[in-house]
Amino acid sequence: MLSLKIPDGQGEPYDWHVDVLAELDSQKDYRSSTLVIDLKPKQNKTNISLYEVMDVWGQSDSGWTPILLRLGGLFVDQNPEGINRESFVRDDKDIDGPIYEFLYLSGSVGCGKLDGLWVPPPASPTNAALLWPGALNYFFRCICERTPDVLNCPPG
Repeated sequence: MLSLKIPDGQGEPYDWHVDVLAELDSQKDYRSSTLVIDLKPKQNKTNISLYEVMDVWGQSDSGWTPILLRLGGLFVDQNPEGINRESFVRDDKDIDGPIYEFLYLSGSVGCGKLDGLWVPPPASPTNAALLWPGALNYFFRCICERTPDVLNCPPG
């Protein structure tokens, strides 16, 4: 979805946002669709943790991209018994959120295109998303714009 939005010639640094729900709805083949992720796929026999991805913000710079996801918790650490992961309906009142997650990806933007693999780094003792002040402030502004009550954001 991001690759369709990058301006011609755009390089680093690049602050970007993908409104996942709006982007999917704008594509004929994906209208009324959503993007669901399983945060604990290896625990699928004992746990179901499915989340709807609503927004993704990123700050691409120096060959990597920290990202912020805004999620809706469809099933949060629930017993999977009786739940079909492939087909289900949730009432809005049963969706937990907003929930935010920080990650980082190996990849960036160069010459108006995605550059690199855009994959998470391999498992290691230090998979934390390190956020320098510029990135942290950018993500703070993103949260304030979308859900101002979460961080008690100042008006305007």
